[in-house]
Amino acid sequence: MNRYLYTQFYRTKAYVIALLFLLMAGLMAIYTGKKFLDRNEDTVSKSGAYQKESIERNTTFHRDDLGLVLYYIKFNLVNETPRLAALNIGMRDLNPSIQGVTIRNLEEQRYNSDFYNPGNAAVGNFDFSFVIVFLFPLVIVAFCYNLISEEEERGTWKLLSVQSGNLQKLLDQKMFIRFTAVTIVYLALIITASIWIKIPFNSFYIAFLISGWLYILCWFALCRWIVSFRKSSAQNALILLIVWVAINFIIPMSSNILIQKIYPVNESLKAVMEQREGYHNKWDEAKLPTMEKFYKAYPQYRNFTVKENDAFTWTWYYAMQHMGDLESAKSSQQYTEKMQKRNQAAAYLGYLLPNLHTQLAGSQLAKSDMNNHLQYASALKKFHEKKRLFFYPLIFSGKNAESVPWEQQTLQVFIFSSPVHWIQILLPYLIFIALFIILSQYKYRTLC
Repeated sequence: MNRYLYTQFYRTKAYVIALLFLLMAGLMAIYTGKKFLDRNEDTVSKSGAYQKESIERNTTFHRDDLGLVLYYIKFNLVNETPRLAALNIGMRDLNPSIQGVTIRNLEEQRYNSDFYNPGNAAVGNFDFSFVIVFLFPLVIVAFCYNLISEEEERGTWKLLSVQSGNLQKLLDQKMFIRFTAVTIVYLALIITASIWIKIPFNSFYIAFLISGWLYILCWFALCRWIVSFRKSSAQNALILLIVWVAINFIIPMSSNILIQKIYPVNESLKAVMEQREGYHNKWDEAKLPTMEKFYKAYPQYRNFTVKENDAFTWTWYYAMQHMGDLESAKSSQQYTEKMQKRNQAAAYLGYLLPNLHTQLAGSQLAKSDMNNHLQYASALKKFHEKKRLFFYPLIFSGKNAESVPWEQQTLQVFIFSSPVHWIQILLPYLIFIALFIILSQYKYRTLC
């Protein structure tokens, strides 16, 4: 019987075409991820060369004016992109993996990023996670929606009931064959990706692999429960497609609107406006109040004095720039807190939706999620302050460009390290799979 079921499945051209479709879609997604990594690596390599060339050019033309040199030079901080990000690009297509900042005001520079086609940004990338979350379930539905109803509609169900000693075992064997076929395609794509993209076989990759496989198993368990109601093929297909549309589009979109309503984020624009007003207004204000605020923030620079009737000085200028950041600090902090709350709300919703959980878990493992972006933004702020505090004494004391050891100003990399939270990643899948199997097992008792 097993051999007959295998032969029946693989002789059905529609099933073979569906598997080939999945394979081709997965290969295209892997290629997209590979191109993303190549573009990112090219940008990083060029940025290092550009920073070095910018330093050489500015120190040549403005050798005697260090304040003017540092007005132009940008120092780059790279957000390390793991190879696994090729399979789940996540927010990396919207947020830059490398950002350059001068020692001037930070808030305005934080929100500068590469420009992309807005249509592509709206649609998102066709990455491997997209194939897993959206396309694999459609093929699974096509394989399983008529598992029982087909036999009833062809009039062979009663014959199977008489001939088969264990009808439930027969149906599970048919579903297991379909599950095995989809798993083979999934593993083939995973192996191809690991070889092609050279993804290290570490705990993050293993967790990514297992989460995708459990998501596939979750859909098979759901199909097992739906077909156990013995509805018609049309009804089964309609129910499963409604579930697919609901959990992939309707519920996430509605939840996103609700989350945006609960946590409205206007602080990023507000921070930029406050920062700009904060330092632009200083041109028309007295210098001493600005300097007093600056000395309060950095008392170690109080010996670099500025008089009210002084002409333009770089000491006052960079103090004024920093005041813009201080006046927008509250809005910047509120923006970060709200984005963290949004991210947490999405994570809680993911515990109820396997598809959303798969996307969030994958982006977390690939370090392409919102948490990574917020951590990078925090590191960029510390990086900017470190540069400022290094150069302030040199600028304020009137040093020239030759006094700076420029060879030490190289490209720096932010590495975000976080452990794999196995329970948080795997437990939601196991709960859903167990629930669907228990519910379907109850219905399977009435099949004969």
